[in-house]
Amino acid sequence: MFQLYKKRGFNELVSDTFEFFKVHGRNYFKNYFIINGGFLLVLVVLLYFFMKIFFEGIFSSINNNEAGGNLLFENLNLNLPFFIAGGILMLFLIFIISLINYTFPVVYLKLVESKMEISTKNLIHAIKAKIGKSIIFFLASLVTFLPLLFIVFALLVALMFLVIGFPLMLIVFPAFVSWLSLSYYDYISTETNFLNSISKAFNLLKKNLWAIIGSTIIMFIIVQIVVGIVYFVPYIIGMASFFINPERMQGNHEQYSEAFSFMTIMMTIAMIASILFNYMLQNLILINQGIIYYSSKEELENNVLNNDIDLIGTEGE
Repeated sequence: MFQLYKKRGFNELVSDTFEFFKVHGRNYFKNYFIINGGFLLVLVVLLYFFMKIFFEGIFSSINNNEAGGNLLFENLNLNLPFFIAGGILMLFLIFIISLINYTFPVVYLKLVESKMEISTKNLIHAIKAKIGKSIIFFLASLVTFLPLLFIVFALLVALMFLVIGFPLMLIVFPAFVSWLSLSYYDYISTETNFLNSISKAFNLLKKNLWAIIGSTIIMFIIVQIVVGIVYFVPYIIGMASFFINPERMQGNHEQYSEAFSFMTIMMTIAMIASILFNYMLQNLILINQGIIYYSSKEELENNVLNNDIDLIGTEGE
């Protein structure tokens, strides 16, 4: 059984994130894809058709240099109803997927904390119960965290002219992300109101600031490396095909078409795979933030010690 309430330093925050997935990973991702997989699949299908139409327009433009711009415009205009309807559906899907993506780790850790059965039914019930609060948090963040982020970012950009802005960015950005995440965890996991949650999260952040910043940076680096590899491998394969077989570009129309068709397929795979992996690997960051949340609460509340005292009293009876 994974221990949530535990005092952790930087090393423990990183290692226990992976330990969590070692213990719960199979059940976690099984339920994640059961709940969110359908929405992700529809999003992937829409993205495929969007990119197929877009690249076909570009390909037609390259093949017909004289009327290239007109052909691209005509192709996009011909598919305008699909782009409008598909765009609206994509925005809706992205909203639903993001809502589940950010709420799923919170309710999963809440079930771990309460020692309830971690089943698909319980997870769906918990997510449904928190949808209202999730939307409220999102809307409230638009008028609190977002303006603050713009102000801080503007100041950091200005300080970059003095060089000091660069190291400050490496500190402030992960700290801000963690503050937002801890606020969300507290708001969703408890009955506290929004303002109290962001105030409590700020105090939790200050309690173990450098360890939290360090572990958050490590998780972001891991995610960016993996997503970068997933994106660039098929992209590089597609580009390399031109250099390995340069005669394709000087060949007949059929060879030319095959070259661009292959490149289009590889770029589509790269884009879709990177989006899927980005959503999936966000769980690494969000679980890390959850471990930070419960560890920081332990620093302030000594839940493990209090539980041990309660158990002693029970055993005495």
